[in-house]
Amino acid sequence: MTQIPSKDTQLDRLESKVDQVLDRLTRMEERQNSHGAKLDSHDAQLQDYGQRIREVELAHAVAEANTGTLNNRWAALGAVALVVLSTIGGFLSRLIAP
Repeated sequence: MTQIPSKDTQLDRLESKVDQVLDRLTRMEERQNSHGAKLDSHDAQLQDYGQRIREVELAHAVAEANTGTLNNRWAALGAVALVVLSTIGGFLSRLIAP
């Protein structure tokens, strides 16, 4: 004869399965909260890095603008020097070869 399981044992098995499911859900929720905290931390780091990159790009742009300005100044000084030297050369050539 087969023994028919009592309703209490079936209920106990169901309760244990439900407890297992609840434990798993609890662990999943804890992992989800942990991952959420990590994502928030990474988001804050990305924002910080973004700000730093913006500052470096701005400093680089300013340095490039200043370099361009300095290059223009040297070009202007070079042009003035050429004019002065050509004037002196013309004056000396008139003195030497009359």
